[in-house]
Amino acid sequence: MRETENSMSLGEVMQRYKQTVYGLAMSQLWNRNEVWDVFQEVFLTYFRKAPQCENEQALRAWLVRTTLNLCRRSNKSSWNTRVEKQENAGENEAVEFSTREESEVFSALRELKEKYRVPVYLFYFEEMTVAQTAEVLGISQAAVKMRLSRARRLLKKRLEGDYFE
Repeated sequence: MRETENSMSLGEVMQRYKQTVYGLAMSQLWNRNEVWDVFQEVFLTYFRKAPQCENEQALRAWLVRTTLNLCRRSNKSSWNTRVEKQENAGENEAVEFSTREESEVFSALRELKEKYRVPVYLFYFEEMTVAQTAEVLGISQAAVKMRLSRARRLLKKRLEGDYFE
């Protein structure tokens, strides 16, 4: 594995960010095979390009943007535009959650539009700040806050009866 002055080896990056990349891809794609394809492509792209990131936050942002771009490409592929998304829906069991509630919230999250799904995933599941989320997505902090607020309302409506009275 090659290593540059300012970057970690591929093995180190994969070990540290595998859950981030896999979970984000899982939140964006409906087919587990596509998730694994994107997962592999993200780290292959890292290996090929060896991006020079000044810190861990920049590296994480690069991996998130790369994952999202590859997921969007996969969702827009000619195959995916012709196939019913739900018929090949992947199961959530491969994403590691500490509770059943987290798993159910993740399922509800996957039903949101991408513009809400991504900020919620990054903020709650990856514990990124509003500022970090805004930077990664290239939108204002106010836009992130608005999307989080709207997504919370949608999730509350979706999960009503299970967690909300």
